[in-house]
This record gives sequence, C-alpha cells and structure tokens, in this order.
Amino acid sequence: MPKLSGRGSAKSWLAAAVWVLLGLLPARASAVSLAEDFTGIMGWLTQQTAQGLAFNAGSTFDPPNEMKPWRMQPDLSLGVGYLPFDKSRFPPMHVATLAANDPAGMLPSEMKFPNLTMHMRLGLPGRMDLGFRAVDMTTPKNYRLSPTTTGDGQSNTLGAALRKHFYGGEEDPLLSVTFAYNHVFGYFNFTNEFKNVEFVPGSLYADSVNKGRLEWDVRSFGLNAVLSKMYGKWTPFLGVGYNRIIGSVAGRLESLWNTSLVSPNPIVGDASGIPEPSHARLILGAQRDGTWWSFFTSGEMKAKGAMAGQTFIVSVGLAAPFRIGATSILHRKGGEDMDIPTSKERKLRRKERADIPEPEVSPDVDRHNGSDLPIIR
Repeated sequence: MPKLSGRGSAKSWLAAAVWVLLGLLPARASAVSLAEDFTGIMGWLTQQTAQGLAFNAGSTFDPPNEMKPWRMQPDLSLGVGYLPFDKSRFPPMHVATLAANDPAGMLPSEMKFPNLTMHMRLGLPGRMDLGFRAVDMTTPKNYRLSPTTTGDGQSNTLGAALRKHFYGGEEDPLLSVTFAYNHVFGYFNFTNEFKNVEFVPGSLYADSVNKGRLEWDVRSFGLNAVLSKMYGKWTPFLGVGYNRIIGSVAGRLESLWNTSLVSPNPIVGDASGIPEPSHARLILGAQRDGTWWSFFTSGEMKAKGAMAGQTFIVSVGLAAPFRIGATSILHRKGGEDMDIPTSKERKLRRKERADIPEPEVSPDVDRHNGSDLPIIR
C-alpha cells in the first residue's frame, strides 16, 4: 500500500469530510421539509377539530317543560356527536416518501364522540328557570382513530343557562327562549408510525414513531328559541339556535427517527386552529311524561358554517322533577308547603271557573224564616 504524505492525507480527510457533509445535507433538507409538512398536518387537524368542538360547545338542550318556582329538576342524558373532517382541505406533502405513507389516511375523516350530560334546573318566579350543565366525554385507552392511529383523550363542558317562557296553555304552544354560556376544555393524544421515509435518495431511509397532542379551550355564548306543544303525554319541540364562539385548539406533532443521521431529531410541527365565530343550529325532539320519570330524545344539526347539514348531535335521557327539601325556606312559609301553579295550570283553572253555570234565582219565598228574599238554588 502506498504511503500517503502528510499533504495527501490532509486532502483525503478533507475529501471524506466534504463527502459526508454533502451526504448529510439532503437528510437535513428533508428534515426541514418534514417539519413543514408536520406543521401543515397539525394546522389542518387543529382547524377541523376547532369547528367540531365549537358546534359541540353550543349544545344546550333542556327538556321543554315549564318549571314551577323553586322546584328543581335533574336530568341525565347519553348522546353521540358526529363531526366530519374535510379531507379536501388536507395540505399537499413536500416530502414524496412521506406522501407515500398517506398521512391523510392515518387521520380520521370524522369524529364520533360519546358524551354523558347532567343538567340541573331551578324554577324561578316570572316564568323563568336557571340551569347548570356538566358534560364528560372520555375515550377508552387505545381508541382507534384509523387503521394505523390510536389515541385517548377527554373533554369536559361546564355551562349555565337562563330561560324565559312565553305563551303556552291549552291552545297556544309554549315558547322558551334561552341564553346560555358553555366552556369546553380538554385534550387528545394520538400515536402512529411512518415507515421507510427517504432522506437521502437511494441511501438513507428511516422509520419513526410519531406522537401528537391536541389541547383546546373553547367558549360559546348562545341564544335558542324552542316551540313545544303538549299532546297527551307527548311533547314534541322544534327550535333554532345561534352561537358566538371564541377560543382555539393547539396541536403538536413530534416524530422520533431511528437514525442519528437525521437532524434535528425529533422533528416537530406546531400549529393552532380557531373556530368559526358564529354557528346556527336546528333543534328537534320530543319528551314523554311519566309518573316518576320523563323520557326525552333530541337532535341538533348544524345549519350555518363549515360542514353545515353534516354535523349533528343526538341524545336520549331521563328527567325527574322533585321539590327542594320539605323544610326549605324557599318552599315553606308559615309551616305550610307553597304550591305555586304554572301558567298552564292557571289558564286551566280560569277556564274551569268560566265553565261553572250561574246560580238560579227562584221567586219563591223562604218559608223557613218568613222573609221575602229570593231563594238561590
């Protein structure tokens, strides 16, 4: 083997360093492109999630019956929401081999979420009631979003609503107008993998484990108007709602590669999405009154905004009216229970009094006391 001079050895090491540097430059350039692609993916995902959560935040269903003052009514419902994602807005990928892994296919085309909701309403004077709601949506561990992506998460809602009733009675439908505020907050984590992503053409391929996280904080201010009419034990109802939305969804996707030749490693993409500021919805349902429990079912469909007509929530539940404690100062006065009639009961009592015939007056003389006063029969 020929012996290299010091000068030749230096040239050889320089050539080797240049060769390594030139070989790693495509890997670094690909990593930068991947970071841009990850940012685009999370931008799409956060924006789609924000629209769905905004519609969910505006859901404020209450059973349509009017409450007596100082009565309380709890109800419990189990529902499912369907929120489609618009895959036509998924961004194009800059890295060809990443596109070959079909990242759009790894993410869901829709979000289906179960939710457990509890309402508590308190009747107020002036044909009004005050309501509070708490909602929990928790996915099981390793919930499958797509054939290659699993995750888990939780979302909670806390809200309050003030409702005013108009009209109602035997002939007129009941109009219920509600102003509601809801705060939705939560997170979702998901995991998937990329295989054989090319960093240096023909020479450097790598696999990755990807971990993503979404966090949201969305608030809704809503106004609903619902018409209902009682037919025997059934009360169908129909209404419309409008919501003003604020808040955001933040997302982060982190990809850890199985080679040290990729730099930076992990590759990270961050983004955030903002919901549409205004939503409109249609409300439809029915309630059946029972002796101890009332059963109700309701549906809400998005009528204005992105994916209108395709986004909806369906719920079924039970409501049980009962009084505050018998010793409550709100319900007792002078040791006796106060039973304040509703507007329907007041109208019915007035109608019953109007149907009572006038007493007949007889010209006969009251022989018992010898007076000439007429006798009322």
